[in-house]
Amino acid sequence: MPYTPINKCLSATVDIRLQHRYSNVGTELSRTTHFNKIEVLRLLQMHYVLTKDNTIPMDKLNFIQFMDVFLGVSNVDAVDKIYLLCSETNKEYMTGPEFVKVLSMLLKGTLPYLINFCFEVYTEMIRSPKYIKKEDVLLMAKRNSMKMCKLVDMEEYDQSFVDFVMTEVDKDRDNRISLEDYRKAVHENVAWLQFLGQILPDCSKKKTFMRLFTDRPYVNNIETTAASITRNNRDSIAKMTMLKSTISQFENISSSTSLSSNSTCLVVNHDMSLGAKKNE
Repeated sequence: MPYTPINKCLSATVDIRLQHRYSNVGTELSRTTHFNKIEVLRLLQMHYVLTKDNTIPMDKLNFIQFMDVFLGVSNVDAVDKIYLLCSETNKEYMTGPEFVKVLSMLLKGTLPYLINFCFEVYTEMIRSPKYIKKEDVLLMAKRNSMKMCKLVDMEEYDQSFVDFVMTEVDKDRDNRISLEDYRKAVHENVAWLQFLGQILPDCSKKKTFMRLFTDRPYVNNIETTAASITRNNRDSIAKMTMLKSTISQFENISSSTSLSSNSTCLVVNHDMSLGAKKNE
């Protein structure tokens, strides 16, 4: 079988060796990620180059630098939690397959999965496993405002932001945001997905980075899924409106029929009374 280079930046000898080394894991990852086998192999080779054949492991610091330089995500707190959540084999460094999996999620993840993931990152950041409380939102707002404007008093702005967030996202009004509250808010407006700070790269960074390992056009899975949810919501609202209208019409008909029946009974009773008087 003729040799086809995967990475033209590498020598043919190294490229062939890496293709052979990663062939099986590449096949497996192509079945469990959003990438095809060629894309997986190129990303595994990228991990190889970044770690210099694993002589410099992709530890937390290297991953933070990678996210900043290549994907434009400079929120260190969030990237730190992404690293911990995705480094399943060893918390000290990220393996090649884990590198591919996290990029699959960050670059091509669908909205339902990203909702769960982003909520988990936020709860890890505040060290609360299930809920985001009002005081947590205030704390995160203060962190972000300190980064944005260190010289201006942002306390009033922070409190206004917290009040707005709780009004819009805390659907059951229990002064804390659950995963279900968060999911409903994102379904209504996808902008809520990263309301406590950046976790995901923006579209322009995704497109630029993906040109390094694929020729396939970029598809914004977040917007695609959000549009689908919006259409489904519209259909559900339309069906509910139609159902309510049908029920209302049915109730009006029932009410009208009931009134007619009562009127008929009154007429019959009146006629019977008149007949009885005549017989007397």
